[in-house]
Amino acid sequence: MSNTRADVLAAARAILAEHSLADLTMRRLATDLGVRPNALYWHFPNKQSMLAALADDILSPVISHAATSPDDGDLADRIRAVATSMRRALLAVPDSAEIVSSAWASGLSGRDAVDLVVGVARSGGLDIQTSAGVATAVCQLTIGLTIEEQTRTQMERLGVIEPSGRDFDAEFASGLSVIVAGAVAGRGVNGRPGR
Repeated sequence: MSNTRADVLAAARAILAEHSLADLTMRRLATDLGVRPNALYWHFPNKQSMLAALADDILSPVISHAATSPDDGDLADRIRAVATSMRRALLAVPDSAEIVSSAWASGLSGRDAVDLVVGVARSGGLDIQTSAGVATAVCQLTIGLTIEEQTRTQMERLGVIEPSGRDFDAEFASGLSVIVAGAVAGRGVNGRPGR
């Protein structure tokens, strides 16, 4: 029986859960799936493409959730909901924030989550430039802080460093509040509604 693309991504998630991104090699992935490494290239031309697909897969619940959520809430609540959903999806998979960051930087993965935040901001009355700025701020806060949290968690687990006692949830909420306040203030700048 041959493995599907979804099987490969599920096996990659399992390696991340058990080990780390450093252990996620095509050879290890093939071994865990019981195939030769070249069998993986049927689905992905290289490791970077596999990681980009994994990034999209990790964030797919964010997009799915948004598609089934009503878009009649106020701007602040909707931005918070998307950012919190993104953070939850990233925290569910070790090293995922680093994977998503790298995949976005390479341009190999979709940027549906970014487009989602832009869409939320636009539907909340912000112009395109401000909406793009809100999306950048939300995604950078969410991914950057999650990379830091996931790295610390792994280092603490390995005994490399002592627990910091930091409250990453509170840091995230605080940073997000600043972004949301700026987004709300950006609506109707100069007395004109966003366009």
